[in-house]
Amino acid sequence: MIKDIKGYKIYNSRGESTILVKTVTDSGVFEGSAPSGKSRSNYEAYVLDINKSLKILEKIKHNFIGLTEEDFEIMDEMVTDMAGKNFQRIGAHLGVALTSSLFKASTFGDPYKYFDEIRFPYPIVNVMGGGSHGGGTDIQEFHLIPTGASSFREAIETCLEGMKRIKTILLSKHKFSGKNDENALISDLDEEKTLNIISEIAEDLDAKVGVDMAASGLYQKNKGRYIYEKLGREVLPEQQMEAVKELIDTWSVYYVEDPFHEDDFKSFAELLNWKAKRKLLVCGDDLYSTNMDRLKRGLRLDSCNSIIIKPNQAGTIGLAMKVAEKARKRDYKIIVSHRSGESNDPIIADLALGLGHFIKTGVWGGERLAKMNRLLELWDTIEYPRMANLRI
Repeated sequence: MIKDIKGYKIYNSRGESTILVKTVTDSGVFEGSAPSGKSRSNYEAYVLDINKSLKILEKIKHNFIGLTEEDFEIMDEMVTDMAGKNFQRIGAHLGVALTSSLFKASTFGDPYKYFDEIRFPYPIVNVMGGGSHGGGTDIQEFHLIPTGASSFREAIETCLEGMKRIKTILLSKHKFSGKNDENALISDLDEEKTLNIISEIAEDLDAKVGVDMAASGLYQKNKGRYIYEKLGREVLPEQQMEAVKELIDTWSVYYVEDPFHEDDFKSFAELLNWKAKRKLLVCGDDLYSTNMDRLKRGLRLDSCNSIIIKPNQAGTIGLAMKVAEKARKRDYKIIVSHRSGESNDPIIADLALGLGHFIKTGVWGGERLAKMNRLLELWDTIEYPRMANLRI
């Protein structure tokens, strides 16, 4: 039974304020906290001032005290009902932090009760960065994906080795500029030189290359063009399509996220149709924003074959799970993802274990490793652990 719920103002990895919620039950105290994104779509759940959200928690927590914590789905629906349209009444930070703590309380002693199958996700690791996260490229993220790994531990070790090699190369070229918001390496190298380094290392480590183009951040609606400021280039939508195809073919890219702006479902679908003879994941992040209505639209148009799941885009853990489950039924690959401003809450690791094929986070920085270390612990705990099926 839930005895009390307490809220606290804490800070994320970027030093921004966020929320920690503690749910107190007969079995213990269960914590949940919320991350925050810097590159946000227009369709994410509303972000409310933290101090206002904490005051709201004090007003609504009596609705949960006395309930049986096993009824997570009911409690998640209660939070959703209280949130109002697009979470404008309580804010996404409170919604995620509260339902994360409730989820952990509900699954105490039976951590996989809401999952049909347990498979370990492959990491998608942001090894070099640019765009709004900081770095020398207009493309926001460059990924290393250890698809050749036979265990989760081997997958992590592959990514760690890749990061070390990239840093060594950058230092040797006097091009190492530090790390960005997500603890990815940054330099002043352009896209071509960055991809040359990563693709060579990926091939040597039996891994794949991925990119997050975060194209909504490049697109200027009033001009109808993608603006590559660092390259000094303006690109029409049809030119963007050809540039994306060329990038995929030149560097054998396995995973491409948000190659077009968040309302261009048709271009996503065209790219997915083009990829028919290629093992390629066309992934929607801003396109879907972990939003059921937008996913349904994408399914009708056959826009993607993979989706980013970010609980704070949806507003609660339960809403994010429902979007993931809907996508899985249509054979989408599920990528459960961190945000650039992260907390130490490892909840996305548990969601990726039960829902995902991939987990997108880093291997440097305590807030990123909290997720990876949670999965390493589970790999060594679960009898007969298996990696996810990546067949496209």
